[in-house]
Amino acid sequence: MIIYLKKSFSSAHFYTQKNWSEEKNLETFGRCHTQFGHGHNYTLEVGFHTAPSMITSDRKTCGEILNVLTHRLDHEHLNFVIPEFRDKVLPPEKIYSVKLNEMEDLWTEIRA
Repeated sequence: MIIYLKKSFSSAHFYTQKNWSEEKNLETFGRCHTQFGHGHNYTLEVGFHTAPSMITSDRKTCGEILNVLTHRLDHEHLNFVIPEFRDKVLPPEKIYSVKLNEMEDLWTEIRA
């Protein structure tokens, strides 16, 4: 059985390719390419494996993990805080999928 939990947060990020010229970045990304980046209201959705008998306890535990992740990202600049996640590990046996929505029609999703 899989439970899905969602949490929203607001963060900024850059639209830039460092190996491109300033002109090519501006041509490709337009007004989104700035020295400050730009922001979005994101929704992080994580699917967790659970057993029917563990739904209540897993929902609480997994919800706490999701709250820690999104609290760290909320009102931050993603390009500056994401490297810290190299040391943060979610229990892999519990993760089914991770989906990060930047907009309703733009997201990335990873399934284990």
